[in-house]
Amino acid sequence: MTSRPPLGVQQRQPSRKLSGPSLSQRQAAAARQRTYLPPSPIRKETTFHDFSPSEPSDGTQNRPGAQRRGGSRLKLELSHDPADAVSYASISESPNTIDSSKPFTPSRIMPPTDSSDLGDMSPHLSTRAQTVDPDAPLPMPPRRQRFTADLPRREVPSSTANPVRKDSRPKPYTVEVPSIAPRYYTHDKSDFQPKSALAGGAAGNLGPPPSVGYADFFPWTGNHPEDQFSENAIRQGYFDKAPVAQTETSSAKGILFAALKHKSGLNVLSSVFTNVIGERRHGGQIRAPSTFKPPPRVTLTDTKREVWMKDLANPAISLRRLSRTIPHGIRGKILLEQCLNKNVPTERAVWLAKCVGANEIRAFKRKGVSGSLVIGGEAKWHKDWTVFVEQFVENVVFGFEEDEWKLKVGYAIRLATHLYSENLLDREHYMEWLVSNLENTQQSRLPMWMLLTEIYWKDLLRLRKYGRRLITALISHHHVIQSHPDKDVLLQLLSKLTTLVNNLILSSPENFVSPGVWSKYRDTLKASLPPGDQIRFNAFVTINYRNEQLVASANRSQPATRHILVRLLDGTLQSPMSDELTAQCWGLSKDKPSLVKALLEWCTSLYRPGLAKIFVTSRMLQHWGALGMDVTMAVLDFLDADGSGEQGRKNALYHLVCELVRSGNFSVPRYVQWLMARGGVTNPHDVLPNGPGGTRLLVELPTNALAESQKSIRGGMLRRASFSVEDETRDAELAIKYLRHSLGLPLEMDDPILQRKPLHINKLSKRIALSSRSLKAEIGTWLRDGLAVNSEQKEKDGGRGPELSPAMFNAVRTVLEAAEDFSMLSEILKSLATQSNVETLAAIADTVSRHFFVFSALGIARTLFASLHKRLKVVGREQGVGARPLLASLVGLASRIPGQEELAAQLQQDLTLNDRHNPVDACSPVSDSMALRLQDDDVSLHEEIEKLLASGTSLDRPTMDRLFQTVVQRLQICWGKADDKQRAYSGLLTRLRIFDTQHFDAIMTKWLMYLRTLGNRPSVLRIFPLLVSVGCLGMPTILSTTSETSGGQSAAATRLAPHGSGPQVFHITYRTRYMQEALQLFMAPIPQDGLLAPEECYRFSILQDQACRENPKELLGLVRVALAEYSYSRTQNDTENLPLDNPDIQSRLLGLVQQLVLKDATGVARALVVKSPDAHVGNWINFMTTKLLIPAADGQTHVTFDQVLELTNEFTLPFCQVKLSISLASNDQNSPEAADRQQSLLELFANAMDKAIDARNISWIGMLSCLSPEITHHLKNRAQMRFLDLLPSPRNPPPIDRTLEQSLQMAENLLSVVDAIIRGGSMGRPPQLVPSMIDKFADLWEILALADADAKPPVLNHWLPFLLNFITLHAQTFDTSKPSNEVRAKALIVCAGLIQELDTLHGPGVDTRALSSRIFDLACLLADNLAEESRAMCVRALKDTTSDPRLRYIFSFSATPGENLLLSHKDKPAGPPNRAAGPLIGGLLGTPAALWGQDRPALERLSVFHLRRWEILSEPTPNVGENDTALSLGLFEARKMQ
Repeated sequence: MTSRPPLGVQQRQPSRKLSGPSLSQRQAAAARQRTYLPPSPIRKETTFHDFSPSEPSDGTQNRPGAQRRGGSRLKLELSHDPADAVSYASISESPNTIDSSKPFTPSRIMPPTDSSDLGDMSPHLSTRAQTVDPDAPLPMPPRRQRFTADLPRREVPSSTANPVRKDSRPKPYTVEVPSIAPRYYTHDKSDFQPKSALAGGAAGNLGPPPSVGYADFFPWTGNHPEDQFSENAIRQGYFDKAPVAQTETSSAKGILFAALKHKSGLNVLSSVFTNVIGERRHGGQIRAPSTFKPPPRVTLTDTKREVWMKDLANPAISLRRLSRTIPHGIRGKILLEQCLNKNVPTERAVWLAKCVGANEIRAFKRKGVSGSLVIGGEAKWHKDWTVFVEQFVENVVFGFEEDEWKLKVGYAIRLATHLYSENLLDREHYMEWLVSNLENTQQSRLPMWMLLTEIYWKDLLRLRKYGRRLITALISHHHVIQSHPDKDVLLQLLSKLTTLVNNLILSSPENFVSPGVWSKYRDTLKASLPPGDQIRFNAFVTINYRNEQLVASANRSQPATRHILVRLLDGTLQSPMSDELTAQCWGLSKDKPSLVKALLEWCTSLYRPGLAKIFVTSRMLQHWGALGMDVTMAVLDFLDADGSGEQGRKNALYHLVCELVRSGNFSVPRYVQWLMARGGVTNPHDVLPNGPGGTRLLVELPTNALAESQKSIRGGMLRRASFSVEDETRDAELAIKYLRHSLGLPLEMDDPILQRKPLHINKLSKRIALSSRSLKAEIGTWLRDGLAVNSEQKEKDGGRGPELSPAMFNAVRTVLEAAEDFSMLSEILKSLATQSNVETLAAIADTVSRHFFVFSALGIARTLFASLHKRLKVVGREQGVGARPLLASLVGLASRIPGQEELAAQLQQDLTLNDRHNPVDACSPVSDSMALRLQDDDVSLHEEIEKLLASGTSLDRPTMDRLFQTVVQRLQICWGKADDKQRAYSGLLTRLRIFDTQHFDAIMTKWLMYLRTLGNRPSVLRIFPLLVSVGCLGMPTILSTTSETSGGQSAAATRLAPHGSGPQVFHITYRTRYMQEALQLFMAPIPQDGLLAPEECYRFSILQDQACRENPKELLGLVRVALAEYSYSRTQNDTENLPLDNPDIQSRLLGLVQQLVLKDATGVARALVVKSPDAHVGNWINFMTTKLLIPAADGQTHVTFDQVLELTNEFTLPFCQVKLSISLASNDQNSPEAADRQQSLLELFANAMDKAIDARNISWIGMLSCLSPEITHHLKNRAQMRFLDLLPSPRNPPPIDRTLEQSLQMAENLLSVVDAIIRGGSMGRPPQLVPSMIDKFADLWEILALADADAKPPVLNHWLPFLLNFITLHAQTFDTSKPSNEVRAKALIVCAGLIQELDTLHGPGVDTRALSSRIFDLACLLADNLAEESRAMCVRALKDTTSDPRLRYIFSFSATPGENLLLSHKDKPAGPPNRAAGPLIGGLLGTPAALWGQDRPALERLSVFHLRRWEILSEPTPNVGENDTALSLGLFEARKMQ
């Protein structure tokens, strides 16, 4: 049933509602308009209307401009389309059309701008009541459908109270269809999708709605055939179809069958159809020129600009619509901030940036400037835009106080990433900004910079320029946080950094190849590796190996194990032996016998003085014995192989074996078997002190450590050689008796020794020093056992009983030092360290300080110091001030123990406070009147000064000067008279020094300068030791008065100076012998004449050793001045009592110089090379250096350069170094012949060097670093020239005078020489790459590129690795000059060529991967810090020739998207078409040859296509055209839709 009322019955109008049929019909019309009409390509479907409330009383007024239509109902019925009437009626009667229960809202009313498509067919109900006319005729049949479709008419808007504001925005042009144009419906079912009733449509499926078309109406677009004018069209008009000229009257079968019946007929027909299809496709292509232009910008008010930005932020508004009114003034940083504040979608923000950028860039081209200025302006704008983006991102990311910070950061990062990915930023500038900020950021901002950098991770790591710096920054921050005291607070950041670094080690190992950075952070990175991760550990090892190959010290093969071992062992003579040294030396080589042999040679070498080496060797052999080394057989093999007869070497070996026997590491029975296997001992000469070491060792064995059976076997063998074992035993017993007598120990009552006077301990010690090692060991064991028994007895008595007196301890120490038995002395010290006698404890501390390196080798130095420091605390509480001697001794000992620096400083502070508070306790200064009174007072000066000092703790400088002068005057009077007064006055000077140490040392220095010219004074050896012992004079102060540049020279000294030169200090002191006596003060022991106590003499010897260790340069200067003074004295015929005439002093001087050479050979060589000395001084220096090198040499021995190089080995190297420097130094450089003589010396040494290289002797290369810069530069150039001449070249034939093996050996030796000179750093300037090196590098590349297969293996296996080592040596330093950059750039080009050439050569049997990796690492090292101009030159040379990612990484360039695009142009050939196919095919049906594919192919011509990345817009311009896209559709051969 339907609810429609019958005709003529008035419809019931609902209250306050619009007319039902009218509303439903308008909604149906609107739906019809939306469904049937196609959407406009230029108008957005979503329109905005101004809905105003309608008057509910009249339904007709709801439709503006509606007029009441009259007429009969039949007329109204006939005005409808029957089909449409049914449809519209059903739609209007749908229950979903309107619900009476819902109130009217603006969204339910049809917009006033939309007119109904029904036109006059909609019945309009009047407000009056309608009646039915009974006389009305019956309705007529419905009229047939009209040909034309009704056009929707725009209704005139009704005038309302609030008229709609006119839209002033510009609208695009739309085509208006003439009203007379025939219209027709077309139905397209392909795109139709019926809507169900629930979706707002009609009930049921009504079929696809009709579309309206217009017959014979084609709006002008320029593309319709009717728009193309031709002569025929003008004359005859336009026809849709051309008239047929003639009709076909016959069949084509006969023509075609003849051509198709051949075997190729089907192919021919296929080609015809294919070409026809191609021509049809080609004919539909878009060929119109591109009409794209960037959207222009217009000037808008601020309000409209704000509205436009809001519309841009609305995704519902199309960009094509917005492109018509892009406002001016939105650019740069403002654009970015506006997009952020308006929350513009990222894609639309990028679109706006492109539009603005395209207009800005085109503005440069519109100014009429030249091309270079346009490019420069565009690049500058591009960089400025990048800076804006960088500032925008940084401000947003670090604006932590802003509201919605997290959302803003995400937007800013997302926008910047889009701009970067679309290449709208200057990538180099942007990446430089990222890396530089990551390098210099603070820890508080580091997480955010890490987050930003990770986004561009791949691009940064793909380029060496930024990847290396990125890795360096990360591991630098990791290292800083790892060592930060608040590491636990930064634990999360540290964990993140650790994870990043560990991942990068696997993913980007090449960026870790940087020798300087790797050596700094290697240990930290190794500690951060995950435990048990073998893959990362292997990657770490590989990176470490690659970096070591680029370090200059690792280019050549590592120095021999002997050199490394000797260098490590020499370190124990200058610093305490570490606990790790034994294991470190053990791991140097797998050849353990050679390792032990080198150790024994070092132990017995005469070029290594002292006893510490013996105990170092003993400790190492004991440790190695525990690891499986056969120590006994190693020592016996050394005895068998060593045929040296130097007594010093044999004594050192006897001492070593004694220590090994005591420790149980040397087997005496095996030694006896070894002797018996060689015939035993039968010759009496074999057991004499100067006999062979292998047999004399039997006498030197410590008998107290042997078993009774071993003693019996030893005695039997010695008796066969006529050696009396009984006499040996009696000598030992007699020595012990004399020792007991001298020490005051009880003897038997009837012993005849009691009738004699006891021997002084010093005389007895000298006799013991000349005894055998067996006797020394017997005495040491006896002393150890006796003191150990006393200590044990004291411990049993509870600490009661007599303690060892200081005198007794000094005597025991003297004996054991003479016997060189420090093993027993160390045990005695350990047993006595628990005593309470302060003097004895202080003596123990002094003993450890004096022989610190020996006790360190024995491993008890720290233990003894800890025990003594513990006793200091106890004694300090018990005795107070009485503990000062122990405190003073521990201050000197603590400063030498590694790791005790803080404790040493604390002890020194305690000592200073002790000395300050005890003698002086008052607080008032001493007045001037008191000082004047002191000068006039002749009574006891000591008591008077004690009173003055007791009344104050500070002194002004004038008062101190007066007191100092008074004291030293009294002291000078006491010289040679009263020793006690000398000590008293020296003590007063010590107390004066407390008040102002700096000023006191200054006036003390002036007084010493006065003493060195004083002739009637005692020897310096009588004056200075007491002052040093009491603490008022320091050894550095004495050395300061011996300098050649020290002031205080008098007018007499100036007159004595030679003409034309300044006054020399030895011209003043040669009469007083001051310099020679001062030198003797630092070398010889102090005579014990009653002025100094034995303890003070012992401490002074400690200060002598300390001065040699801490002031080597000053001592060398003193040696040189003392020699000059000695020589000048002899020149002046003043030869009486010259200290250096004493042979003992000369021997001690050699020992002092030997210690200084071992400490710093280069410093000694430079100090002893005197520029213009006396000839006698030069002779003395030459003699000393010769004596150090050849101990048996005399004054007439002359050593040539050949002999120096021949004598050079691991032990003589420092002495040969000094000798070579002295020999090459000219003694008369100011003479005219100096230059010629210097050149001749250089030639002699160079010839000797060539001979040594030819003889394969390169042990001497380690001493080249000590030579002068001129000499080393000359030698380096000579070796470099010879090395480069040895390299093969494709233009020079190989030499015939030597084989390939000889050439390779020579090249390796020459490379070692260059390596030693460069590593020594003595050239004065860093090495640089020169063009000749790169030319040789290119020659090797050329050889590998040639077809000669025989020449390639030597280059790959030998010559190229040698040259890579050589170039790496010169690539460590970088010169910023232009020539240096050009040479490096050329080297990089050669490296790039070699990398690709080696890839070509790689294959079966030829593995070039390691060599290629080596060249790649070298190229990375060369590319670091290369000038930008040179890098750009290399990029231009390689950019178009290769796409190897390794080269792109090295030179840091990447392909820009669209940079390498080429445009293909197909040109027609100039010649005639190919007629080879024959006339049948060519003339088939009169078709052109192109359809058959028989014409000549088109020539392809390529040209560069410039992609304008700023104009790649997703939405074209507002002007609609056939080819209006950003990229021309013709580039893609696009076709129009048919």
